[in-house]
Amino acid sequence: MTHPTQAATSLAAVIDEMTATAQRSGRPDLAERLAAAAASVADSSVRVVVVGQFKQGKSALVNALVTAQVCPIDDVIATSVPTVVRWGERLTATLITELTGEDQVIRTAIDPAELRAHVTELAGDTGTFGNLRAEVTLPRRVLESGLVFVDTPGVGRTQSRAATNLTLLPQADVVVVVTDATQELTEPELAFLSHAAELCPRLTCVVSKSDLQHNWRAVVEANTEHLVAAGIEAQMLVTSAVIHNLAVQRQDRELLAEAGVTALARHLHSQWSSVLAERYRLAVEEIRSVGGLLAMVVNAELEVLANPENGAAVIVDLTQAEERAERLTRQSARWQQTLADGSIELIDDIEFDLRDRLRAVGREADQLIESSDPGKSWDDIGTWLAESVTQAVADNFVWAHTRSMHLADVVSQHFVIDGRASVPGLSLAGSEKALRAIGSLDYVESDALSIGQKLMIGLKGSYGGVLMFGLMTTLAGMALVNPISVAAGLIMGGFAYRNEAKQRLEHRRNEAKHAVRRLIDEAIFQVSKESRDRLNGVKRVLRDHFISAAEDFKQSLAESMRRAKSGAAMPPTERATRVAKLRRELRELQLLGDRADASLAGTPRVSETDGQPVVQERRAL
Repeated sequence: MTHPTQAATSLAAVIDEMTATAQRSGRPDLAERLAAAAASVADSSVRVVVVGQFKQGKSALVNALVTAQVCPIDDVIATSVPTVVRWGERLTATLITELTGEDQVIRTAIDPAELRAHVTELAGDTGTFGNLRAEVTLPRRVLESGLVFVDTPGVGRTQSRAATNLTLLPQADVVVVVTDATQELTEPELAFLSHAAELCPRLTCVVSKSDLQHNWRAVVEANTEHLVAAGIEAQMLVTSAVIHNLAVQRQDRELLAEAGVTALARHLHSQWSSVLAERYRLAVEEIRSVGGLLAMVVNAELEVLANPENGAAVIVDLTQAEERAERLTRQSARWQQTLADGSIELIDDIEFDLRDRLRAVGREADQLIESSDPGKSWDDIGTWLAESVTQAVADNFVWAHTRSMHLADVVSQHFVIDGRASVPGLSLAGSEKALRAIGSLDYVESDALSIGQKLMIGLKGSYGGVLMFGLMTTLAGMALVNPISVAAGLIMGGFAYRNEAKQRLEHRRNEAKHAVRRLIDEAIFQVSKESRDRLNGVKRVLRDHFISAAEDFKQSLAESMRRAKSGAAMPPTERATRVAKLRRELRELQLLGDRADASLAGTPRVSETDGQPVVQERRAL
C-alpha cells in the first residue's frame, strides 16, 4: 500500500510539471487551479472534531490521546471555547478571534498554564466581537503525521455553543461523538449523531468512562442497537481516560490496551490515511481535467496538420462547441435558470421550515405553561425553551446543508462540459451569531402572596359575608356577629382568596406566553436573516464555480480555434516537424496523467470497517 507521504510527493511533482506546461501554453488560469490542488496535496492535516453532550469526558479523551493535560478538566466548570490541538515543536497556547464581518484574525499568545481561564466558563461570555477559539501546539507522535484534535463545548449548555458545534461538523474530516458508559444514548444524543452523520461521513462513536460502569458492555450493546434502529452508520469504540493515564504512569502495556485509547488512536490514523487518499483523488481529477483542456488545444492543431482534408470540419466543430460554451456563461443558460429558481425555492423552503419548527416550539411551550405555574417553574421552562430553539435551528441548519448539496448536484447535471460535471465543496456559515443576538427570555415574577397579603384579601372578601349574613340573622334576634355570619365570612373570604390566586396565575401564564412569543419572533427574525445570507452565499459559490469552469473551457476552445487555423495555414514543409512536436506534447500530458493515477495505487478508499457499527472488545476490569 502506498504511504500517503509518498503519494503526496509524487503528486506534487506531477502538479509542478503540469503547472509548467500550463504556463508555457499561456494558461495562467489553469496554473491557478493547479496551485489550489498543490496546496490541498501539501496539507496533511486532518481535523478530528470531538463533540458530545455536557460532561461526557471530551477534554479528558483529547488529553489521553496526546498524553498531556492540555485541555482543562473540571467536575463542574465546562469548556466554553473550541480548543484546537495540533503538532508543534514546543508547547504553546494562542487565543484566536475571527472578527465578525471582517476578514481579519487577532492572535494573542498566552501562557498554556492560563488556558483554563480563557476556554472554560470562568471566562464568562465570549465571542462578542467574533468567533473565538484557542490553539495549542505540542510535540506528540500522534499529532506529527497531521492529526488535529478539536475539543468542543458540550452540546445542550447554551444555544450558541451547540450551533457552533454544528458549524464545525461540515468542516471536519472526522467526527468523534463522545457519550459516557453510565447510561444508554439519549434522544438528544441520537438526534445529534444523526446530524453529525448528515454533515460528516466519517463518524465514530466513543463510549467513555468505562471505568465508572462495570456493566459497560450492556450499555455498548444497547447503544449499537440504537444506532442501527436510527439508521446511523458509525463505528463504536470504548475508552477510559482514567485507566489510560494510570497505565502511562505505571508503563503497563496490558493496562494501556485495557484503556482503549491506543485503539482509538490507531483507528483515527487509519481515518487520516483515508481522508488524505480522498484528497489526493480529487487532486488527480483536477490534474486530469487541466490535462484534458491542454490536450484539447494540441489535438485540434494535430488533427488539422495530420489530416489537412479534415481542417474545415475541425474548425466547424470547434466553432459550434465555442458557441455552446458561450451559452453556458449567459444568464439565460439552463443551469443559470436552474440555479436561480432553485435558490429562490431553497431560501423559501428553509425559511418556512424554520418558522414551522419554531412555531411548533412556541405551541409546545404554551401547553407547558398551561399545565404549570410559570412563576414556580420559569427557570426550567426557560432551559427547555433554549434547548428546543437550538434543536429547531440545528435541524434547520442540517436540512439547509443537505438541500444545498442537492441543489449543487442538480445544477451540475445541467452544466456538463465535454461530458464532465463537477460539484464544488460547500461550507455553510453557522447560526451562532444569530442565536447570540436573540437575547434572553423575559423574566416572569413568581408573584407569590405574602402572609399579610393573604390576610388582607381574606378579610376584604369576608367583610361582605359577615355584614350581609349578620344583618339577615339580626331579624331573628341574633347579634350582628354570630357563628352563622362568621362562617359565611370565612367561606366568602376563602372564595375571594382562591379567585385572586387564580387571576394572578392566569396573569402569569399570559405574561409567560407573551415572553415566549417575543423570543420566538426574535429567533425567527435573527435566524432567518442569517439563513438567507448563508444560502445567498451558497448561490454565489455555485455560480462562480460553474462560470469559472465555462470560462476555462471557452478559453481552451478559443485557443484550439486559433491553433487549428494556424495549422491549416502552415507550409507543408514545416508540418512534419510540428506534428512530431505535438505528439510529444500529447504523450507528455498523457504520461503526467498516468503518473498521477499511479501515485494513488494502493491508497485506501475507505477503511475496512467504515460504515459498520464495530464495538471494541476488552476484558472486564
